[in-house]
Amino acid sequence: MNWKVPQVIEYYDRVPIAYIFDEKTTGTVETLGAYVSIIKYIKDGIETTESINNEDFVIIDEIVFQHSEEEN
Repeated sequence: MNWKVPQVIEYYDRVPIAYIFDEKTTGTVETLGAYVSIIKYIKDGIETTESINNEDFVIIDEIVFQHSEEEN
């Protein structure tokens, strides 16, 4: 008998959390650029995606999602 042991592949998605100084709120960094980044946050109850200069926010934390897939 030839038993094949399934391989488990693990990978991680990291989502940086930013504090936006002008808005006094937090959001998620969708795209981190060299000078400008795209940040998604809630403004007046509406989800907003905006390009923000990197000097106008600071990354304060990150959320890590772990994914596992079984490969046969």
